Amino acid sequence: MKTIFKYFHNHYKAHFNWVLYLYFGLMLAACFYINYTFNFETKYINPSSQSQLKRFFAYFLFYSFAYFSIAIPQALWGKNNYLREREFWIKSVFFVGVLSLMAGFWVYQDWIKALFQKNHEHWFLIALGSNLKSLFTILLPLLLFKWWQYGRKTSLYGLTRKGFEAKPYLLMLVLVLPLLAWASFQSGFLNVYPVFQPWNETPTLGLTTWQMFGIYEVAYSWDFINTELIFRGALVIGMAKVMKEHCILPMVAVYAFLHFEKPMVEAIGSIFGGFILGVIALYSRSILGGIVIHLCVALLMDSLAIGQYLFF
Repeated sequence: MKTIFKYFHNHYKAHFNWVLYLYFGLMLAACFYINYTFNFETKYINPSSQSQLKRFFAYFLFYSFAYFSIAIPQALWGKNNYLREREFWIKSVFFVGVLSLMAGFWVYQDWIKALFQKNHEHWFLIALGSNLKSLFTILLPLLLFKWWQYGRKTSLYGLTRKGFEAKPYLLMLVLVLPLLAWASFQSGFLNVYPVFQPWNETPTLGLTTWQMFGIYEVAYSWDFINTELIFRGALVIGMAKVMKEHCILPMVAVYAFLHFEKPMVEAIGSIFGGFILGVIALYSRSILGGIVIHLCVALLMDSLAIGQYLFF
């Protein structure tokens, strides 16, 4: 844990500016109010009637606002004016575009419905697709972009064991486990976890519901890897060369916007979680810690939910 505390101490010394953090908090508070009062994202950014192309551009403007409304003032107030760097604009626009492609890509649902006739087949395959689409919308574009920039000599935006120490993350999980166990006994927990509930599903494609659950969990886990790759990998480690320690807050703002269709408490929690994982990724130059935390917490929540269903 000393290593992680050192990361935060170094970041505080290098980056903290109370005016910037006040602006950051007020800006996000205003965006939270607008989104959760007027249902902004669902109504205006991602309506079901919107075409694929319009949805992509809507998300691009949505996430660009989150990113640049922090990145631009931060550069003007700070000592590192990365706005003059061509690399900043190429990378930031591309990375925001990749995230927008992932968020707005829903045409696969029409493909599935055209190929399969039964509704329960639709639901299961669409659930898998929602998690696996990041293979083509995040992993592949980032891989090609990294090869274009740096060739194959460097890791894929922190997807490396170099700089990774497992002990601090395992200790974090031990500390958070009692909180997760307590949460699992709260009313409504089984309404949310696991996301795929085998006891409520219909067997399909020759699979039992528990086999379907196992397949779903693999796809569900994969999505967390790509989430870390785009946020802590591309938007932190990928941007650190030009932005240095100033890459954290713009990433956190976009990460909060990603959660705007989820409960407000979860979206608020994403601010703190995104900041913590971002600082760790910046100084360790590895995203494996974030992947471990994300995956283990998600799978623990599902395991506790199954335990609640089977035994309590």
